[in-house]
Amino acid sequence: MSLKKLLLLTLLLVYFNLNAQVKLRIEPGFLLKTESENLGLMLNMEPYIKLSENSIIGLRFGLALNPQKFENNGSSQFFFDDENDNAVLSFMPTFNYYLNENYTRPYLGVGLGYYLFSIVTLANPLESITEASANNQLGLLLRGGVEWGRTKFGLEYNFIPKADIKIQNTQTIGTVDNSYLGISIGFLIGTGKGSI
Repeated sequence: MSLKKLLLLTLLLVYFNLNAQVKLRIEPGFLLKTESENLGLMLNMEPYIKLSENSIIGLRFGLALNPQKFENNGSSQFFFDDENDNAVLSFMPTFNYYLNENYTRPYLGVGLGYYLFSIVTLANPLESITEASANNQLGLLLRGGVEWGRTKFGLEYNFIPKADIKIQNTQTIGTVDNSYLGISIGFLIGTGKGSI
């Protein structure tokens, strides 16, 4: 057997072995507290692999809609439009630890990752300035919940440091706090029976 065929066979075996281990969880949910006039929603997708009977690592991709809490600088002539939807995208490595090996399994989890903010719409724009932006931030995820077989009920808090809101000329006109508390229900998509 040639070296190329041996290498190809090895790569195929590794791919199929990893593919059999990777599972995907989809988690729609609601934000529990938001100052927006619109509904606060969230959606997470997380491929993960099992490290042991009680632990998994994953890579979470998240979307939170309307978590923002705006704060205007006292002297600012700008106001923020709470009627428009604002979004936060996040991606981060995660770790979950399960407290037992039963069918009903409580768990605790943590993640550290990057949060990307959408453009901020101004409610009383000047002719030349209708939008502002906020710097993206590094944030922390803390979560816990209970898993029943292939279904998971969870509570999560995403701590994101406040970010300055700036207009085109880099003038700071306020801050935004995009930290959020959310509740979700997760569904496992992947091979294998039961949880993890």
